[in-house]
Amino acid sequence: MNLEQIKRNTNPFHPYNIMVISLAIVLVGWCWHSTEMGVTKLLDGWGNMLTYLSGNPEIKDSGFFPPDLASGRLLTYLKSMLETVQMALLALVISILIAFPLSFFASKNTLSIIIPGTRGMSMLLKNVIYTSVRFVANLSRSINEIIWALLFVSAVGLGPMPGILALGIHTSGVLIKLFSEGIEAIQQEPIDALSATGAGFVKVIRYAVFPQITPFFVSMTLYRLESDVRSATILGFTGAGGIGVYLFDKLKSYENREVTTILIIIVITVAIIDRISAAIRAKYT
Repeated sequence: MNLEQIKRNTNPFHPYNIMVISLAIVLVGWCWHSTEMGVTKLLDGWGNMLTYLSGNPEIKDSGFFPPDLASGRLLTYLKSMLETVQMALLALVISILIAFPLSFFASKNTLSIIIPGTRGMSMLLKNVIYTSVRFVANLSRSINEIIWALLFVSAVGLGPMPGILALGIHTSGVLIKLFSEGIEAIQQEPIDALSATGAGFVKVIRYAVFPQITPFFVSMTLYRLESDVRSATILGFTGAGGIGVYLFDKLKSYENREVTTILIIIVITVAIIDRISAAIRAKYT
């Protein structure tokens, strides 16, 4: 980066920066207007939200508070929450098995290590592989987990299995993108140094790429675990197992105090996973 580029990037009043900011403001304003967003609507409807949470006084226990912690179903909810975590863990394993090897083919730098050369056939092969893997990743992550769950429910029936498959397919696409971007951001010097010694692509990836990407891979994997636990709770709405089945059932029957109980269990579980993830992440940073 030359001096002129540094000045342009650091000067907020440079014409280019003013143009970018102006375009961003216009874009946000256009989206705000087109989607009919409005602060006054939220302020005017705030009372309706409070009324909904407090419940209908003519219907017993229709409010969300206090939570029904004395419910005989508490143990059932805890077991179903455990099932939800198990679903997320298995889905994460499936997604890693898919995403980890494919991410090296979705990264131009490691793909050039695996398939060296700049001749026509080598370049064509690399472009075909790169484009194909990227397309698979885009396809799997562009389709929401709920849609995948509905497809797998129709294939294998109700229960945790379709939820695991749905999360695994969707998360694999997300991880391919995240992993490949992490790989492409690594330093090239260790790769060049090891390649200069005549090492094959396996050794180059093992000793020059792995040490650089391990902290990033661990961080992204743990992040997706937390995300998958949250997503798995919603997949129960499709009949794909876990605590979401009970959450959907209680919402439909307006047993809102038990809904609050389920939400508390979900929040506590995600908080525990977050703390465990933070401890693991600290060992790799």
